[in-house]
Amino acid sequence: MSRRNVASQLLARFQLKAADGKLYLMLILPISLVFITCCGSQPNRKAWQQHSTLANASPLKTKIEKPENIIFPLDAGVLNVKTQYKAKGDGVTDDTAAIQAALNAFPNGQRIIYLPNGTYLVSGTLSWPAGTPGTGNDYKNTILQGQSQKGAVIKLKNRAAGFTDASAPKAVIFTGPAPAQRFGNSIRNLTVDTGVGNTGAIGIQFNASNQGSMRQVTIQSGDRQGVNGLDMSFTDEIGPLLIKSVTVKGFQHGIRTGFSVNSQTLEDVTLHNQTVYGLYNTGQIVTIRSLTSTNTVTGIYNASGRVTVLDSSFVGVGAAATKPAIKSDVPLGLVARNVTTSGYQAAIQDATVTLADPALTEFVPGRVNSLFKSPAQTLNLPIKETPDVPWDNPLTTPWANVTSYGAVPNDGKDDTAAIQAAIDSGKTTVYLPVGNYDLQKTVFVRNRARRIIGTEASVQVPNTVNPGFKVVDGVHPVVVIERIQSGYDSTPTIENASSRTLVIRDATNVSGNMTGSGDVFIENVVSNPSQSWTFNAQNVWARQFNVENEGTHITNKGGNLWILGLKTERGGTLIETRGGKTELLGGLAYTTTGGPGGTQSAPMFINHESSVSITLGEVNFGAPSYPIYVREIRSGVTRDLANSSLQNYIGTGKQFTLYTGYQRN
Repeated sequence: MSRRNVASQLLARFQLKAADGKLYLMLILPISLVFITCCGSQPNRKAWQQHSTLANASPLKTKIEKPENIIFPLDAGVLNVKTQYKAKGDGVTDDTAAIQAALNAFPNGQRIIYLPNGTYLVSGTLSWPAGTPGTGNDYKNTILQGQSQKGAVIKLKNRAAGFTDASAPKAVIFTGPAPAQRFGNSIRNLTVDTGVGNTGAIGIQFNASNQGSMRQVTIQSGDRQGVNGLDMSFTDEIGPLLIKSVTVKGFQHGIRTGFSVNSQTLEDVTLHNQTVYGLYNTGQIVTIRSLTSTNTVTGIYNASGRVTVLDSSFVGVGAAATKPAIKSDVPLGLVARNVTTSGYQAAIQDATVTLADPALTEFVPGRVNSLFKSPAQTLNLPIKETPDVPWDNPLTTPWANVTSYGAVPNDGKDDTAAIQAAIDSGKTTVYLPVGNYDLQKTVFVRNRARRIIGTEASVQVPNTVNPGFKVVDGVHPVVVIERIQSGYDSTPTIENASSRTLVIRDATNVSGNMTGSGDVFIENVVSNPSQSWTFNAQNVWARQFNVENEGTHITNKGGNLWILGLKTERGGTLIETRGGKTELLGGLAYTTTGGPGGTQSAPMFINHESSVSITLGEVNFGAPSYPIYVREIRSGVTRDLANSSLQNYIGTGKQFTLYTGYQRN
C-alpha cells in the first residue's frame, strides 16, 4: 500500500473520531502544540550621533520558531477546504478552484477558511470574495487559516501562465482593493511559495482595515525571483493592520508599503535574500520592532513617509559592504533605536547625515520638542512580549461550545447565562461558533477558562451592560480573549478586574476599562466611534491599537502605557496621561473631525505630572486643526506646544519627530 493510501485511510478514520458527542477536525500526522506590540522646540544636540547607552534598552531577541497545530472543532463554523470543498493538498492536483470556492462561499461572512497540512498547488490568483455589488459585503471579514506555518503550503505552479512577466506582476493571494472597508481580513499559520520561473509573481497583496493581521506566515520564492513578497503598496488606504511573525525569502522587495494612510505595524519579521530592498516604503507610516534582515541589499529604504524601527538587526552579505543598512530620503522621516548592523558600509544613511556605528542606541533627526527640561530621547519603557496560553487540541482537551450550554446565535435573545455556564464548565478553552450573540448582563471570566475565542463571532453588548466580559480571579495566570467583534455601543466590552494577565487580540469594536492590577496586552484591536479606553495603574503593552472616538480617546491614570503603532480618527485628546508613563512609538493621527461640538479646543495630548514620549505623524485633509498639540503640567506649571512649533506632514497635519516630557530618574 502506498504512503498516500495509508494517509487517506488514516484521515478517513480520524474524521470519525469524536469526543463529548462532537466531531473534530483532526491531524493526519502528530505535530506538537503551539503556545498560540514656554520652551518651544529644543535642539537635539545628539541628533547626528549615537546616544549614550540607555539603562532600559530592550535587548535584541532571538527568534524561536514554535511548532503549531491549529485545530478547530467541526461545529465552529470553520470551512475545511479538504473535507468540504474537495481540495487535495497533495502537491500534484490543481486546488485553485476548490480553495476559491471556499473563499467565495460567505462574502463578509466572518468565516475561517481552513487549510489542513498539505501542499496546495495553484495556477491562478486566490482572491477574497467580491460579493454582491452595492451590498457592502466585498473583500472583508475573510480569514485564511492554515494548520501550521510549515505544514500548510500554497504553492504556485512553476512558470505559471500570467506570472512570468515582472513588468505586469500578479499576486498569488489578493485580499481586496481600496477603499478602507477591508475589515477583519487575516492570514495565519501557512506558507505561500511562488515556485520557480515566476518572475512576475507577488506572494500576497494584503489589505485590511481597522483590524486585520498576518501571523506566522512564510512567503518564499523557489528561485529568489518575483516582484514583492508581501505587497501593501498596491492601493491606497491599506491599514491599520498588524504583521507579526512573518518571514519573507527572496523577491525584489521582501515587503513593499506605500500611500499616506492608514499605518502598518510590523513585529518579529525576518527578511532574506531580496534583490533590491528588504523593505521599501513610499509614503506610509510604518512602525517596526524586531526585524531581522540578512541581505546583500539595503534592509529598509524609506523613500517617503515615516518609519520608526527598534530592536532590529541587519546582517549585510557581499555587495552590502557598499550600502547602508537603513536608508531614508525624508529629512524627518526616520526614528531608530537599538539597531545593530554588520557587513554594511553604514548603519543609517539619512537625508542629511550618514552614521557608520554598527551598534546604534538611538537616532532622532532634527529637533526634539520639549516644553520643560527633558532628555532628548525616547522614554524607553521596558517591553514585554505578548504572552499566550496553550492551543488546546479539541479531541484530547475538549473545548466548551457556548451553544451546548443554551446559547443560540442570531436569535436576538440573551445568551449571558449560557456563555457563563460554558466558562464555568471547567474547560480551558471556551468558543463561540460563528454568529451573533447577545449579552444582557456581565459575563465573568473565571475558574479554569484561559482562552475565550470567538472564531470570528460577534457579541452585542448594549449600553445597559458594563462591562460585557469581566476577568476576575481564576486558576490560570494568563487569559486570552480573541477573534471577536462587537457592535456600536459605548460601554466597555472588557474589564480586567484581577491580578491576572489579560491579552486582547484580533478584536473589533471592543473597548476596555481596566481596574485590576494585572498586566494588559492589546494586539490588533479597534474600538468603535463611541468607545474610549481607560487604564488605571496597570502595565499595558499595545501593538496596532486603533481608537477612533471624538473626545478623549485613551486615558492612562498612573500606569505604564507602551504603544507600538497607534492609529486614531476624529478629534479631541488622543492620550491623556495623569501621573503615569506613556511611550508612543509610531502613530498616525488621522484628524477627520473636530472634537466634541465640532471644535478642536482640547490638546491632542495631555501630559499631567507624567512622563511621556511620542513619535507621530498627523494626516488632515480639511478638519479643524489643533491649536495645541501637547499640554504639559509639571510641578503645577502649565505649558503648551503650539501648532506653529511643529513641522508639517500631510495636508494641514503636523508631525512629532519626537516629543519628550519627562525627568530622568
